Amino acid sequence: MPDGDECFLPPSLEASIARSQTASAPVPKVAAGYAQSGNQQVLPPTSGSSGAAQYPHVLPDGAHEHHAHGPHGCCHGDHGEDEEDAHYKEVCYSLLSYAEDAASELMTIAETFHIPDPRDQAMMKLKVDDLMNEMKQCIVVNDHFLKMLVLSDLDAQDYWQMPPDHQVQERNSMKARTVLRQFVRDWGDEGAQERDVQYGCLLDALERYVPKNARPSGGKPRVLAPGSGLSRLPFECARRGYAAQGNEFSYHMLQGCKWVLNETDREKSHVIYPFVLNLENRRNALDHVRPVAIPDVCPSRILCPPGVDPNPEDFSMCAGEFINVYEDQIAEWDAVLTCFFLDTAKNVFLYIRTIADIIRPGGLWANFGPLLYHYAEQPDQISIELSWEEVKPEIQKYFDFKEEDFREALYTTNPKGMYRTRYLCIYFAAIRNDVETEGESFPVYD
Repeated sequence: MPDGDECFLPPSLEASIARSQTASAPVPKVAAGYAQSGNQQVLPPTSGSSGAAQYPHVLPDGAHEHHAHGPHGCCHGDHGEDEEDAHYKEVCYSLLSYAEDAASELMTIAETFHIPDPRDQAMMKLKVDDLMNEMKQCIVVNDHFLKMLVLSDLDAQDYWQMPPDHQVQERNSMKARTVLRQFVRDWGDEGAQERDVQYGCLLDALERYVPKNARPSGGKPRVLAPGSGLSRLPFECARRGYAAQGNEFSYHMLQGCKWVLNETDREKSHVIYPFVLNLENRRNALDHVRPVAIPDVCPSRILCPPGVDPNPEDFSMCAGEFINVYEDQIAEWDAVLTCFFLDTAKNVFLYIRTIADIIRPGGLWANFGPLLYHYAEQPDQISIELSWEEVKPEIQKYFDFKEEDFREALYTTNPKGMYRTRYLCIYFAAIRNDVETEGESFPVYD
């Protein structure tokens, strides 16, 4: 690996393909929740009935399940296992079937590019067959990477082989592609600008309003980052000396999270091609087949350096629906950082009251994100879509605002693309007062 200021050059296409071949067989590990390198613990496991370490489960979309809180603030489900397992199976199969899904789209692209007039074809930078072959090789690399997220996980061994007649739902196929883009956002150099804009202000507020000696009972302040995706935000909190926990509901994100935290042993160890099927809005002919090296940093080397015993309470991931998991953890958190999370609520007031309940008086809530409302266009789903003018007064009942403004931000954007969706996001940092929460909402997450 390069040292100092030496520029990192991503491996060539041929080298990345050769490396990816090694991911096509299951990778043994000591137990889920442990890094392979030196058995260094990154994700504190929960204790199952067998006594073996187990990664905490996540709920399927729309499931309602009571959670028992395990050690170190982690949790796992007690009921609804059949439904949960069925959903997890579908997620694994969608990751395993990326190549088939991508090949079908590539065939359509190839048919479009085979223009009858040879004079039109001559104007293209690359011959159609050469371009399609290069895209096909990139798909092979992506396919081995996504397969590795399943095949390196012993918890998923029941789903290492997809039945030949199984049909993956389109929405799960699209989520598998989203995993690639999320890796760029959270663990690629190309995502650094997005992270600096969005995570940067939250981390600055954390250090400004919750100094590391601020916990009344002593020890490191406890920071929660719900909706943390591939876990970069809670990782950065732990990196700065806080006891951080991420919370995530999506199995697609959790499968990627488990890999990057537990299985990576050096930075830029893998290459993906997240834009290979996005031919629209390119500046240059080969922008869509450029490689992205991940991870930009190795989490286990930073949080668990050689010779240092990790403290499981310093960094953890908890899988499950936010309200279900945390509603009983009254005043247990010193800070909650929410990034592109507030509008994932079906009823935002339920989120606000829960966050107010779990933050101790004097603790911090820092938020960054739009009001896009995740369920707004989904049929047969509850979605209460309120303006910031209506949302802010409910927050002000329980929090004293210290900072508030609107900031522009991108989300999982192709930095070299010609099209970008720019959000005007609400940023605020607010301190929990001593007003008890009031009111009650129906459990709209059922």
